[in-house]
Amino acid sequence: MSTDTTTATTMDVTTTTDMTVPATIVLEDDENKDEFPPSGAFSFVDDTDTHDGSDTNNISNTDDTQSGVLLLSEDFSTGYGTFASGGHDVSHHASLKDRTGVVSLQDGNGDASSILSPPIDLHGGYSAVRVALSFYGLSMDDDDEFCIDYGVDDSSEWTERTCFVGGDVDFFNKVWYDGVAVEIDGLDDVETVRVRLRCQGQDNKDDVFIDAVEIRGLLSS
Repeated sequence: MSTDTTTATTMDVTTTTDMTVPATIVLEDDENKDEFPPSGAFSFVDDTDTHDGSDTNNISNTDDTQSGVLLLSEDFSTGYGTFASGGHDVSHHASLKDRTGVVSLQDGNGDASSILSPPIDLHGGYSAVRVALSFYGLSMDDDDEFCIDYGVDDSSEWTERTCFVGGDVDFFNKVWYDGVAVEIDGLDDVETVRVRLRCQGQDNKDDVFIDAVEIRGLLSS
């Protein structure tokens, strides 16, 4: 897991299996499971916290609400939409795991296991962006990760912002996590930012499914 200090959030969870879920996770009503963005406040967690086994999902709550200016919204209803497939380990599904419009990422082959946003214009005083999404892990063990990376301006390099570890460390398998959000800051002097959503598994049986993504610009204070 990245050691960067990251503001990450996890809000609503829909479980598709009979499994024990810690009380810190709120199960949403089935009738609202396709709602995005989820209603209510986000729940924040600092991914630099250590994992001692006392909380298998490393989730905490705050009263922070969805804020910022909407810069990109994608529900993948008709394909990859504004995102691009990075390669052969990415596929689109009209429906999957009780959701419509789902992108599947598998294995751990960098761009080939990723979807990539277009360059997002930050002219307008934005000093950070918030990436909010819904995701579902399948066969993701504690040596597998779901990562959010970013690139700025004309650079071809990616910077890892945060990675969520599978194997019941940061998330359970076979559970939809809605309203997960990560802030990417330090963008005051940046003209454009790109976002990469990446599966860092060990083989093609390790999968992350993505149902919806929003990116919001946060204004400088």
